[in-house]
Amino acid sequence: MKTIKDYFNKLEQKVAGTVEMIDGVEVMTYSPRYRYSIVTYFGVIKRFIRDQYNLENQRDLWNETVNFLNASKAFDNEVKEEIRKELLTDCFEQLRKLNKKIIRLQKNTTVEGNAEKANKPDTTVEGNAEKASKPDEKFNWQGRQSQLVYLIEQLYEKGFLSPMIQPDKHRLTAQHFTVNGKSLNRENLAQANQNNHSNKSGKPRDGEKIDQIISAVKNQNH
Repeated sequence: MKTIKDYFNKLEQKVAGTVEMIDGVEVMTYSPRYRYSIVTYFGVIKRFIRDQYNLENQRDLWNETVNFLNASKAFDNEVKEEIRKELLTDCFEQLRKLNKKIIRLQKNTTVEGNAEKANKPDTTVEGNAEKASKPDEKFNWQGRQSQLVYLIEQLYEKGFLSPMIQPDKHRLTAQHFTVNGKSLNRENLAQANQNNHSNKSGKPRDGEKIDQIISAVKNQNH
């Protein structure tokens, strides 16, 4: 596969012209189509660069061509130097257009990226909501279910939580708590509350520990 260097070597051969012997002396001659043949072949180089899919690669190849032109020793007289200047001017114009295109595409990509983000749902909120519905993301009560129900009831009765109807208490408790890693439901919580009230003390077993917690919190607020 040809490289940009291969194409430039061919260009230098065209720039060199034709050597003829005149009166026993080597003389460089230029046909009337000399300049045209160089410019035409430079069009081959331009097509080779434009055929590169990646715009960044195209820019690199144009910069390499500029370096080759500046370093080339084939442009060794005034005629050739004028041609070199023409080719360099063409290179700089191609680079200007290419850079403009790259910048435009980068801006469009940024705008599209921002629009895509704007059209996406609020995954942070949804993600947090999803996590909140998972058992391992809830408060895990490591006692008995009856104790948890009693604690919630006492918090409401002592005014630590705003008044709420009983079904909502159980719904929120099931939503935010597990007991020893197990999910809760309103029906079981309601049954546990009824069982507590059925006891002579109105408390679950070891309910005194819950009372101590409530009492300690209450004393701190005084």
